[in-house]
Amino acid sequence: MPEKGIFWQKRNTIIISDLHLGKAGHFRKHGIPVSGKIHYTDLKILESLLHEYKPIRVILLGDLFHSLKNKEWDDFLRFIKVFDMVDFTLVKGNHDVIDEYPNELEVVDSLDLNPFNFTHKRENSSLYNISGHVHPGFRIRGMAREGLTLPCFHFSESFAVMPAFGQFTGIKKIRPSEGDKIFGIADDNVVELI
Repeated sequence: MPEKGIFWQKRNTIIISDLHLGKAGHFRKHGIPVSGKIHYTDLKILESLLHEYKPIRVILLGDLFHSLKNKEWDDFLRFIKVFDMVDFTLVKGNHDVIDEYPNELEVVDSLDLNPFNFTHKRENSSLYNISGHVHPGFRIRGMAREGLTLPCFHFSESFAVMPAFGQFTGIKKIRPSEGDKIFGIADDNVVELI
């Protein structure tokens, strides 16, 4: 999806990674003025996907929340209560350091749903591993040496890495191996780049 998610039709499941909710609040706490509206936008995008696809489950591939609880955490709790007909599963990431999670949120270290293994960081598995963490981006260059780095989905023979769903995240340029597929996100489109 151009919203940086995957819809697994067979399981009626949306998969997203790296929302980093609460990052703006974390910055504000340390004296850096960042509007919390960015996270409101992330939740509105997720809400529109829930209305459009009507999934029974959402798998969050880690870094749901950026740090300790703040106002944005309360916003997320209200959000999942509104969508109580959807099962939310968090595959814990390195930023998921909250001590106590609500009953409405299943929290696991990894998740196997044949033929996939879902983790936050890429791992070797007998199943096809789908992860996040890296916030992959791919640099495209124009004829006049101008360039642009696009968030992307990176598919290899044995793994896939998803782009960060959150708007307030960085991008790490990746170097795919031969045979890998890269799908960049440009505006409202997903475009095969290699």
